[in-house]
Amino acid sequence: MLLGGSALAAQVPTPPPRAPAPKPAAVPVAPRDSAARPPKDTMAAAVAVDTTKPDSAALRRQRLAADTVKAPLARAELPVERGGRWHWSGEALRAAGAATLADLLAQVPGATGFRANWIAAPQFVSWNGDAGRVRVFQDGVELDAIDPRNGSVLDLGVIPLWQCEEVSIERGPGELRVHLRSWRVARTMPFTRTDITTGSENTNLYRGYFGKRLHNGGAVQVAAQQYSTTSPRTGGDGSSLQVFGRLGWAWKQWSVDGTWRRASLDRAAAIRWPLNSALTDANGVPAFKGSMGTAFARIAWGDPDAKGAPWVQLIAATQRSAENSKVSETTTPPTDSTAVPKDTADGASSRSQYVLAAGASRWGLNASATARLRASQGRTDLSPSLRLGYDWRVVSLAAYAETRGADSTRRMDLTARVTPWRWLVVSGAHGRYVPKSAATGGPGFTASRLEVATTLFGFTVTGGVLSRGLTTLAPPVALDSSLARVGSGEVKGVVFAARGPVYKAIGFDVSGVRWEGSGAYRPQMEVHGRLGLSTAWLSRFPRNNFHVLAAGTYDHRTPMFFPTANGQVGQTTGPIDVIGARLEIRIESGTVFFQAENTVGKAYETAPGYLMPRRLQYYGLRWDFWN
Repeated sequence: MLLGGSALAAQVPTPPPRAPAPKPAAVPVAPRDSAARPPKDTMAAAVAVDTTKPDSAALRRQRLAADTVKAPLARAELPVERGGRWHWSGEALRAAGAATLADLLAQVPGATGFRANWIAAPQFVSWNGDAGRVRVFQDGVELDAIDPRNGSVLDLGVIPLWQCEEVSIERGPGELRVHLRSWRVARTMPFTRTDITTGSENTNLYRGYFGKRLHNGGAVQVAAQQYSTTSPRTGGDGSSLQVFGRLGWAWKQWSVDGTWRRASLDRAAAIRWPLNSALTDANGVPAFKGSMGTAFARIAWGDPDAKGAPWVQLIAATQRSAENSKVSETTTPPTDSTAVPKDTADGASSRSQYVLAAGASRWGLNASATARLRASQGRTDLSPSLRLGYDWRVVSLAAYAETRGADSTRRMDLTARVTPWRWLVVSGAHGRYVPKSAATGGPGFTASRLEVATTLFGFTVTGGVLSRGLTTLAPPVALDSSLARVGSGEVKGVVFAARGPVYKAIGFDVSGVRWEGSGAYRPQMEVHGRLGLSTAWLSRFPRNNFHVLAAGTYDHRTPMFFPTANGQVGQTTGPIDVIGARLEIRIESGTVFFQAENTVGKAYETAPGYLMPRRLQYYGLRWDFWN
């Protein structure tokens, strides 16, 4: 066949050559000012060309392709307990159900929160009964108690938890150290987030975030929060505007940034003993109008979280607190028994802080050193500290030492954790704390903790013992100026916890502390319980664009007392039993939530005379945008 085909092809005659094609005739060109319309076929061709432009989806793909991730801005050292539960980041931090930092810390066994009212009122937390043993570090800068209205105790209600991307709690045996990292951005595509919340007590809260990395490594971040509440029955309500700004630049291992925070607060006086007009004690929280702020500049090289690499940071910071709610000296004293005396602590206070920190890790060893210089009112104090750690298979060891801190206390903590088997963990901590002056800071004391945790069939049960030596307790004078520093003898207690699954994605978590007896700022027993559902339902939504969280909470606390001057017992709070609930539903990048506290409407107080809101409910929306 191939041969036959070739023969047939050879018999086909060759066609004659083609004549050249004639040149097209010239087309007359219309003058420029002609209004003649083009032919229909020309219009059709133009329309065809226009339809080839990319659609909106294609433009979005082009923008995504152009988005890049730049070198991250520096972050401070963040000590995290190995196997510890007290660490939150990202969406887990926002879903913790904490409106303020005090709410978050109160979930830790041994930490007891007390406040004058809802979010605008002063809020404090004691660690093993001492409110002066809670320290907060934000981006490597320690937030000192510089407001004279609070004495030596930090008001945790004004520390901006909403600006944080990560929180870690370091449970020292004698003090609680809280480490906060501020929100950062790494992508050149602009990021925007909006939070809207409303609820009872006429609460309205709005937040807005914007962040963007520039192609040259620069960073621009701004955020703001505004809230207002109205509580005519209990007072302590008010409004606040808080702002956050950051400018920075990062390239490879280098980072330079400046951060500024400011919070203005306009708060009404708290009404004390609103249910008992027979009580004449009016020594409550006065009205306040002022501002608090911090600012720092940082130069950094390396990353504290990177393994096997050194890092160093130099920070210059300032912290300021001011009040502008001046009260006339000729003002007539109030006659209402529920009113408060005029505020005599008007003015401003500030403190500068300079931090040099460096560290490295290798072969399971990690070490860091910090020199912290404080300057205020012509006086400077240098506070050096050292942190060492070692992790190897089943053993984890850590040590922390500091001298001349903000309270002039010399401290040393030693912790150890051993995991001989997967189902057994033994951990312990011991610390010694020696104030510079026994007259102002009390005697030196020791504190210890020993815990044993076992995991069987998915359930983890923890039990342990606590002890704290003779010391003096710092009073939260912002709640009552008659409160005084008092001595507290040696105390011992037990800590317990249990958590695990109930059915599929439903689980429970219970933790608490029981002491030998009640004490100042410390109930004999405190329990926190939680039963909840948390699932992304990946079998139905494999792209992880859906999540639901539903939980019920229970908090129990026995009475505790607030001692006044001359060693008197002072006022005592009653028992507390509060039931709450939280629901969150996330679809793509939007989350709707609803939270209720004290659902049974029980009247209770966490500090003597300050009635907490009944059936507190708030709900809202969080929504992230990448445009």
